[in-house]
Amino acid sequence: MTIARRDYNWVLRIRPQTAELVQVRRFVEQVAREAELQVEKIFDLKVAVSEAAANAMEHACGEEASLEIEARLESERLTFLVTDTGFFRPPCPPRDKLTNRGLGLPLMVALMDEVSFSRAPGGGTRVSLSLLLDRPTQPVH
Repeated sequence: MTIARRDYNWVLRIRPQTAELVQVRRFVEQVAREAELQVEKIFDLKVAVSEAAANAMEHACGEEASLEIEARLESERLTFLVTDTGFFRPPCPPRDKLTNRGLGLPLMVALMDEVSFSRAPGGGTRVSLSLLLDRPTQPVH
């Protein structure tokens, strides 16, 4: 028997406008269904990726600003990379617990198995959100 790893990639490019968040959620749902995830995991992914995208929209800069959401499906994980064209900003802890701001990062961390922030090529910020998959590798027929 031969075991093969099957990898898939999808990319969504949008303007950094909050009206585009509906497209982000549709994209995440489509990818998650391709990955055959359970409804609860699809909901978690939609919330976490939407939050990362909303943060990127807030910080993307200039008339040529754009937002890219890439999904990578591998045998053991599903990863969404949210990349903006703003300025790199490492995550900061919430400053004031009495406001409704600063809750996105703890929410993303609670919903995902892995969350990381890095400088995107050419500037901007890249947020990586990964969900570990608990399914066996598919045999090649």
